[in-house]
Amino acid sequence: MFWTVFFIMQSLKGKILVATPDLLSDHIFSQAVIYIIEHIDAGAMGFIINKPLNLNLRDNVKNTTTKYLVWDGGPVHKENIFFLHNRPDLPIVNDIIDRDLNICLGSNRPEDFKLIFSNIINPENIKFFLGYSGWDSEQLDREIKEKAWFVYPNLINIFDANTKNLWKKLIVEINPKNIIWKNAPQDPSLN
Repeated sequence: MFWTVFFIMQSLKGKILVATPDLLSDHIFSQAVIYIIEHIDAGAMGFIINKPLNLNLRDNVKNTTTKYLVWDGGPVHKENIFFLHNRPDLPIVNDIIDRDLNICLGSNRPEDFKLIFSNIINPENIKFFLGYSGWDSEQLDREIKEKAWFVYPNLINIFDANTKNLWKKLIVEINPKNIIWKNAPQDPSLN
């Protein structure tokens, strides 16, 4: 009698992925910390939360003078602005990602941006992304099995704007033996 064992990955929705040192040569995901907003059979979606761009929202959204920082969310749909916030009481909720932390995916409707620009939400409660990170069916599960990503077991404030050393901090927390990577440059070819 033969038994087939299927490995079914638990949904990572609401979890944090930390790039392993194996991804240091990847120009997009090197030292990336990603918040996963969806992980289903069809694939996964998330936003890189620790790579600010040299842009602010007024550079990408017409008729605004708001200087919200824009983050590199990932390589998919770089022509679109996405945002996460933690104010589910506001009418700018498209989907609640994490009910415990009140993390919501906002929609890209002009009326939502109008509300945001009327200062009903503080910058520490919202984060804007250019593009997102996406994986096809089972692709993320394979990458985790191949040790491209660590799943970080603790909560972090995804809205924190001070993320310069976030990857270095988390990689050592995950495994103290990773301290060797703490001083790795963002671009390993500079080493």
